[in-house]
Amino acid sequence: MDRRRLAGFIRRPSADEIRDLLASEYIHPTADELEDLRAMVDDMLTLFDRLDDMSAPEIPVKYGDRDKGRRPTPDEDPFNAFIRRCEVKGASSGKLAGRTVGLKDNIRVAGVPMTNGSRLLQHFVPDIDATVTERILDAGATIVGKLNMDDFGFAGTGETSAFGCVRNPAAPEYSAGGSSGGSGSAVASGAVDIALAVDQGGSARIPASWCGVVTIKPTHGLVPSFGITYLDHTTDFVCPMASSVRDVAITLDAIAGDDPKDPQWVRGPIVTENYEKALDGKLSGLRVGLIKESMDPSFLEPDVGAAVHESLEMLAQNGVSHQEVSVSFWNDARAIWNGFAAHAITAMIESEQEGYGRLGFCDIGWQEAFANARRTGSNDFPPVLKTLMATGRYLRREGKSLYFSKATNLRFSARAEVDRLFETVDVLVTPTTPMKAFKLLTERPSVLEMNSRAGAMCQNTYPLNVTGHPAMSVPIGRGEHGLPVGLQLIGPYFSESRLLALAQGLEYLKGA
Repeated sequence: MDRRRLAGFIRRPSADEIRDLLASEYIHPTADELEDLRAMVDDMLTLFDRLDDMSAPEIPVKYGDRDKGRRPTPDEDPFNAFIRRCEVKGASSGKLAGRTVGLKDNIRVAGVPMTNGSRLLQHFVPDIDATVTERILDAGATIVGKLNMDDFGFAGTGETSAFGCVRNPAAPEYSAGGSSGGSGSAVASGAVDIALAVDQGGSARIPASWCGVVTIKPTHGLVPSFGITYLDHTTDFVCPMASSVRDVAITLDAIAGDDPKDPQWVRGPIVTENYEKALDGKLSGLRVGLIKESMDPSFLEPDVGAAVHESLEMLAQNGVSHQEVSVSFWNDARAIWNGFAAHAITAMIESEQEGYGRLGFCDIGWQEAFANARRTGSNDFPPVLKTLMATGRYLRREGKSLYFSKATNLRFSARAEVDRLFETVDVLVTPTTPMKAFKLLTERPSVLEMNSRAGAMCQNTYPLNVTGHPAMSVPIGRGEHGLPVGLQLIGPYFSESRLLALAQGLEYLKGA
């Protein structure tokens, strides 16, 4: 039987509503024109009504036997690395068979609540898996938990999570870093074999460095971002994290590669390699460039600088040469990042967390849940996100969005500048962070204090989110109070194999 609809689901706006909408866009129609526009809008919305009658594609979920889990007790989780313990078993065999994996709680796992470290959406339960989730399960791993993180990812010390601070296994009174602090802490404590983090300004490399574990932020687009909580499709990176370079390489093997659902735009083919096999590469003959600006003694802790120089000398004794290089935009990367991110984040929030100017697949269930929560609970957004949203709207209105374009053009030249350095060196290096882990605060910080701490720790990580080059953090020792120090390795686009080989060489030399 023909099930005919005589009217659409979309309520038609009144003439007054259309007038107000147009006024916000600096358009002021006459009374006669307004009535014509009302009729035209009504007619156009009939096309949108047709979308409700079309069959939308659905994504099947594999591995259906899932324990959604529970919040662990303090005895079960002494470092507060987990928001939820769960169990989702993958394939019976694969390169990650027998491994336990934790996912940052902004990566979707169907049937398991996802909080983003916030109370705003703590009861949201995804009905799809992120691409990396599915690939981890396809590789035979068992997902055992969703890991703690800063509130919506907008901080770097783990102190803003609605579920309490993440603690550093190396020294529990210190931060594990952020925003993927739970990922670093869970790996460092041995609670999981492998973790997946998300890095949009340093959020995987910082906790890896501060907790003394290994991670890689791949080339932009190498690892699909479908199914994470996006910040901006040009600066979202999913990062494997583990206690060894080999486990990071094996995990990258499992999750890298093209995905038609991915919203990221990448020019050219997605080039993957056998990353585990690359670990057999020789170090001798590699040329390393130490970025001068990252070693500025005005903000670099002496024991961090000493660990970097000691590592370079150790590499030199094994045939790896090094020289100092300069990157003109390095100390301005935070300004460039904020220039495009303030506009982009505002647009992401306005699109209810899916973003515009994209292809791939949209998670409408998440989008609707976020939209409903935003309309009732946006006061619970973290202060840094509120600041970026206010700034983005203001600059769009008063600055005519020109600062977005200025930042984007500076980003264009920054990529080219880093590319040119690889004509004379093979790998660039910096301290991952200029300092070791911060001591956890005992009182709620001011917004300005939190922002200042975040800016300082991201000094050497922001630039690679601006340019999209791959960057690793590998532990190179411990400094004062037994706190870990990390070295950041940076390569040309799609040179992950080169970085992994050098990282394993360092790992071997440090352990020898």
